[in-house]
Amino acid sequence: MNAQLGNTANVGNQITNNLSNAMDKLPSQESMQQGIANLGNTLQNTTSQLSNTFSEFSKQSATVPEATTGFLQSNTIIAKFAFIILVLIGMLVLLNLGVILISILFGPSDSPYLINGMIDGNNSMVVRQDPKQGAATTILRSNNEDSGAEFTWSSWLYINDLGNQDEKYQHVFSKGDGQFDSVTNLSSMNNSPGVYLEPKTNNLHVMMDTVKYGDTNTSVVVENMPIKKWIHLAIRLQNKIIDIYVNGTLSKRIVLSNVPKQNYSDVYIAQNGGFNGKLSSLRYYNSALNVFEINSIVRKGPNLTVKDGNLNTNYFSYLSNYWYYSKTH
Repeated sequence: MNAQLGNTANVGNQITNNLSNAMDKLPSQESMQQGIANLGNTLQNTTSQLSNTFSEFSKQSATVPEATTGFLQSNTIIAKFAFIILVLIGMLVLLNLGVILISILFGPSDSPYLINGMIDGNNSMVVRQDPKQGAATTILRSNNEDSGAEFTWSSWLYINDLGNQDEKYQHVFSKGDGQFDSVTNLSSMNNSPGVYLEPKTNNLHVMMDTVKYGDTNTSVVVENMPIKKWIHLAIRLQNKIIDIYVNGTLSKRIVLSNVPKQNYSDVYIAQNGGFNGKLSSLRYYNSALNVFEINSIVRKGPNLTVKDGNLNTNYFSYLSNYWYYSKTH
């Protein structure tokens, strides 16, 4: 009986010990409270992060319309700037067109007549080049294009008689300073060009000065010009080449050694007694006319409209070209 009681007591002690060990393994109350606190902190942090995420998204959503508006405003500024640029370009184009139109209407002609009619070869004239002076006929200098300077002088000549002075050249016309040698009557400088009749001959002397002082290769002579007939003379310059056309036919050519010298001086006609004959249709062209254009001028004939009140037109024979042109024009 005592043995059974002892066994029962042992069993009871083992159960008590086991329960005590189990209770020791369970977390304490403080541990439970700390775990609950940690769980609360975790939930709070998660909630805070989610709140911050939604706040940032809301801010970005709110700034999208502002960004779109700014982008649209920037486009409007660019469009306005481009429009202003286009307006300025249009104004510049219109301004250039206006300047061109004004120069065409009121500016000097590219191919002006210096004598649009007929004058006596002894009638001294000066065609002024300064547009500020009255009755000026301004000749624009040739532009140096790819082929160099170029121009053409066109005129009709009627030579009545040869000169009777041994050394004096008869002056037809020249563009220069108007200073002539007292003996030869040749312009001392600035023949651009200069046209003369040689003393006591019917040879035509054409001069074209160059930029080199003392250059001797500046003149060309056309021999045996017709007497008592209307003849057309064309002086054509292209770069350094001077061609002399008589009645539409190339008569002489000279290649200058240096660049031709242009000037802004006046045009002098029939100076110091001029020549014994008539001059008609003196014209300047700002380009080198080709042979077809020159022959077109020849076919039209001289303009016999009298520009000189002292010119006597009654003594010409009906066999002369002057009589023929006066009856048909």
